[in-house]
Amino acid sequence: MAAKRSTKQNHSRKSRRNSSKRRKVFHRRTKPGAPPGTLVSDQARHRPEMRLFRFDASHCSDDDISAISKLPEQKPGEIFWLDVVGLGDAGIIDAIGKRFGLHPLALEDVLHVHQRAKVEEYHGHLFVVVRMLTSDGLSGHEQVSLFVGENFVITFQERPGDCFDAVRARLRQDIRFRSRRTDYLAYALIDAVIDAYFPRLELLGTELDEIDEAIIDQHGRDTMVRLHAIRRELVHLRKLLWQLREAMSSIVRLENPLIMPETRIYFRDCLDHTIQLIDVAEVDRETCTGLQEFSLSETGQRSNDVMKMLTLIATLFMPMSFVAGVYGMNFNPDVSPWNMPELEWMYGYPFALGIMGLMAASLLTIFWMRGWFRD
Repeated sequence: MAAKRSTKQNHSRKSRRNSSKRRKVFHRRTKPGAPPGTLVSDQARHRPEMRLFRFDASHCSDDDISAISKLPEQKPGEIFWLDVVGLGDAGIIDAIGKRFGLHPLALEDVLHVHQRAKVEEYHGHLFVVVRMLTSDGLSGHEQVSLFVGENFVITFQERPGDCFDAVRARLRQDIRFRSRRTDYLAYALIDAVIDAYFPRLELLGTELDEIDEAIIDQHGRDTMVRLHAIRRELVHLRKLLWQLREAMSSIVRLENPLIMPETRIYFRDCLDHTIQLIDVAEVDRETCTGLQEFSLSETGQRSNDVMKMLTLIATLFMPMSFVAGVYGMNFNPDVSPWNMPELEWMYGYPFALGIMGLMAASLLTIFWMRGWFRD
């Protein structure tokens, strides 16, 4: 009984381990019944690191901030972009919220990193959530939270590494970029996140082409495993892109003084890019399904060819085996003249071989006339 119980426990542990590989479980750290806006961070996460861009049309500075108390006062006409990397300290997140007047419910969503892409309006600022792809494998992604105010943009990332280097370079070099409002900076950041999906989908498309060639060349033993992994990735990307599409549609339709009409056109371009990505993901997913069916049909066809060849060989040897079996019955020819008279005939052995060869030639001719040897 103890051994059986131990086996069941081991099987249960293996099942949980395999289940964790198949799906990602999100744990909400806020206790049930906690007041709205309660901030609880995961201590195992990266500790927040703050980087501040202060800019206007005439200048741009880039500084690391060690504490929120050391955040400088904002000059008239100056815009702050505070980039926070790491969510391991709820106290720092709360201090940032109090410094800029961010809503506690939005800050709670920042720490609960299983949010879908969305746009929410609060008094004096907008809250935007997008999913940014990372380099942690094909399915790697993280939540990026943006707060857009009249003179500030705040971004929260889960861990180091992002796709915002081009935006930072534009801030340092482009005067026209620095002359715009915070809504345009938010657009540039969101556009960078969306554009990062294109290389990922191009990589998957290239791999699908390679798999197609491998199936045709009959060198794709592991094609079904690869196709299954790619299809899962495409389904996952499609879900993220649909969420992004809904968020971009909300921004385009949003009537808020923080979003200028001229900037809404750029957000419309983000929506168009998202729709393009969804179309590419849909086509690749259908291609993946088609390649799976093609691979199965090719495998079945090759199996049929093998069975066909084996059947032909067996059919050729069946009459030969019959003749050999007849001459192997060992009836004594001395007892009766009808008992295997060919055994005492000088040409008995060549006669038997000739009968076998004639049968094989006849069957081969019939198979050829029926087209069984043609591709």
